[in-house]
Amino acid sequence: SRIISGSRDKTIKVWNLETGREERALSGHTAEVNSVAVTPDGTRIISGSHDNTIKVWNLETRKEERTLPGHVGFVRSVAFSPDGNRIVSGSNDNTIKVWNLETGKEERALSGHIAFTFSVAVTPNGSRIVSGSEDKTVKVWDLENRLVLTLGYAAPILADVVLADGSGAPSLLR
Repeated sequence: SRIISGSRDKTIKVWNLETGREERALSGHTAEVNSVAVTPDGTRIISGSHDNTIKVWNLETRKEERTLPGHVGFVRSVAFSPDGNRIVSGSNDNTIKVWNLETGKEERALSGHIAFTFSVAVTPNGSRIVSGSEDKTVKVWDLENRLVLTLGYAAPILADVVLADGSGAPSLLR
């Protein structure tokens, strides 16, 4: 088992969970790394950074596969769809973007937040995206670009979104 972490030092580190030792460091971002995620099959990592980009990394070769440069603000949060074919990102440009992992192309941009988008997640069945923002809302979107639900708060949403599915154990959506 591995732990993947991103840091202010602009790197992504891969750690061995059993030994606590660093297995590798991945470098390529030009600013701090805000968020990381791993594909369901464990073969790729994505990272979102203050350099306004998302990078896709091959975990085995330790190489950067591509850079996704579509945001015009810090990338605060990244997530994979459950099938691992899509990337979802949230940014200081107030948008949520959906990307095709294989082509690196942006498939859609979701607009509706009026402040930084701090967290994004994809529901376990892959049909909806959930986003949390500094605008004091959690928004639920379907994959047809429609806003389905807005939940209001008295303060900005700065934490990850978690799903309580009735199983007794909440699961991190991101």
